[in-house]
Amino acid sequence: MTIKLIFKLPILLLLLCIAGCSKVLDKQNPGAINPDLTWNDLNAANAYINEIYADIMPEFAINEGRNTDEGSESYLFNSYMAPHLRGSATIDTWNFWSYDVIHKINILLTQIDKGGLTSDLKEQIKGQAYFWRAFAYFTMVRAYGGVPLVLEPQDPKSGDALFLPRNKTSECIEQIVRDLDVAMAKLPVSWGSADKGKIDKSAAFAFKGRVLLYYASPQFNIQNSTERWVNAYNANKTAIDSCTAFGKGLFANFANIWYEDNNEVIIEKQYHYPELVYDENGARPVRWSLSVGWDWPTLELTTAFPMKDGSPYNVAQSGYGLLFKDRDPRYYATIAYNGSDYGIKDLVTLNANLWTYHKYGLPDFEGTLFSNTSFYRNKGIDKTINSANASNASVPWIELRFAEVLMNFGEAANEIGKTDKALDVLYQIRQRAGILPGPDNRYGITANSQSEIRDAYRNERFIEFAFENKRFWDLRRLRKFELLNQMQSRHGLYITLKDGFIPPLGKEDIHQIYDEFNYEVKTIDPQPISWKENYYFFAIPKQYLDRNSKLMQTKGWDNGSFDPLQ
Repeated sequence: MTIKLIFKLPILLLLLCIAGCSKVLDKQNPGAINPDLTWNDLNAANAYINEIYADIMPEFAINEGRNTDEGSESYLFNSYMAPHLRGSATIDTWNFWSYDVIHKINILLTQIDKGGLTSDLKEQIKGQAYFWRAFAYFTMVRAYGGVPLVLEPQDPKSGDALFLPRNKTSECIEQIVRDLDVAMAKLPVSWGSADKGKIDKSAAFAFKGRVLLYYASPQFNIQNSTERWVNAYNANKTAIDSCTAFGKGLFANFANIWYEDNNEVIIEKQYHYPELVYDENGARPVRWSLSVGWDWPTLELTTAFPMKDGSPYNVAQSGYGLLFKDRDPRYYATIAYNGSDYGIKDLVTLNANLWTYHKYGLPDFEGTLFSNTSFYRNKGIDKTINSANASNASVPWIELRFAEVLMNFGEAANEIGKTDKALDVLYQIRQRAGILPGPDNRYGITANSQSEIRDAYRNERFIEFAFENKRFWDLRRLRKFELLNQMQSRHGLYITLKDGFIPPLGKEDIHQIYDEFNYEVKTIDPQPISWKENYYFFAIPKQYLDRNSKLMQTKGWDNGSFDPLQ
C-alpha cells in the first residue's frame, strides 16, 4: 500500500496538483474554504482528504521502545529513562489532542454534499473521513478516556458554545464504532493503482476490532464485563472473515513484511525518497549514523523470543554466549547482535558483520558509544541507504497488519472461554514465524488455562510486534506495567573480548568464536522503574483546560473529577 507523496509539504504540494485551483486550500481557516470550488473538483477534494491523511496517519515509530521493557536509548542523555518509567510524568507529558484534524473532517462531512461530484466519489471520500474521525477519537480516548464529542464544524464566533464538557468514555466508544460502521459501508474493497494506500473496507473492519478489544481490556473494563469481550470477539471474527474475503492474510515471510508488497498489510504509511522520508540515524550503530541511542533492544526482549522448537530460552542451559543460536526466526528479523549479518549498505561494502562488543583503543570501532545493551534494532531498518543518507530512510510504517487482527480475535476468544480458538491463533502465528510444530503440533505453546493463555498472548505480542509501537499500549490496556515495576530495571549485556584473542572486524563466524568473549549482565536504568497507577489514564494537558472552562481533569491528576471508566 502506498500513501501518496503529499505529506512532506502539507498545503503547498497539495495545491500543485489542483489544475486551475491554485488557492483553493491556501487558507489559515479550513472553515473558510469555498465549497463551490473544492467539492466540485475531484483534484481539490482529494487534496483535502489527503491533507487529513497527512495530519493523522501514524509515522514510522523510532525511539518508542524506550517507553517499555522493549528498548533503551543512550546513557549519554539524561532523558533516556522516560518520565513515566521514572514516576515523574506530569499533566503535560502526553499530548494526543486531535481536534484540529477533527475540525477539518467535520467540514468535509458537512460540505461535500453541496458539491457536484458524483455520488460514488462523494461516498468514497466520506468513508475515508468517517474512518479518520474514528481514528482521531480513538487516539484520544485510549489516552484520556472520554473527551468532548464534536461532530459538526464549530464556528469561532460561537462564544461559550465552543466550550463543551467531556463525554463519557462509553459514549465516545459508541460514536467511534458508529463512524467505523458508516465507513465500512462507504469504502471500497480496494483501490486502483492511482489511489493505492488509501483506507479501504479491510482497514475499517480491522480497526473496529482493535477499538473493541481495547474497550474490553482491563484498562477500561475493570469489572471484566463479558459483554464487552463478546463484542470484541464478534468484531474481530467479522474482521478476519471480511479481510480474508478481501484477500488479506498472513504473509509467509515474516522478515520481509517491511520490505515487500504483501497481503498482510492493512494500514500502512509509505515513504518515498526524496519526497517523503524519515530520520533513521539513532536506530543504527554509531559508526554508521549521525546520532546514537534509539531502540536498543533490551535483554528482556531478546530472551523473550523462544527457541526454534518453540521452547523458552533457557539461559542456565545455553548461557548468553549462545543467545543467538537456534532461535525463533523472528529473533533474527528483529534483533541485530554481536557477530550478526546486519546487512546495512555500509557493512555490505566492508564485507563485515556487525560487531557490538566493547573495546577501547580501536579507532575503527565505536569506542564507548556502543549500544548499552549490545543489541541493535533490525526490524524495519532501511538496508539500502548508507550512513551519509541515514536521514532519508523510506521503509514503510505498518500501523495495522493481519497478524494483529488474528491476535485480537484470539485474545477475546480466550476471555469468553473459547480456548481452542485462542490456542489456534497462537499456533498460526508461530507456524508462520517458522517455529517447528513439535510432536504435538503446538509449536512450543504449553498454556492451557485461561490465565496461562493470557500470559502467552502478552508474551507473543511482545515479540511478534516488537518495535511496532504496540508494547506500551498493550501494557496500559492490560494494566500490566506492574511487571516493569517488579523488574525494577531493564538490562543489557556488556560484551568484551577475552585476553589473547584477535578482535573480529569482518565476516568471522560468531558460531565459531562466541566463546572468545565475556558476557556480563548489565543494569541500564539509573533508578528503579516506578510506573504509577494514575498513568493508566493520562491527564488533559493544561493548555486545553485553560482554554475550556467546562473540561474536567481526569481523576488522579491535580484534583481531577472526571471518571474515565464511565
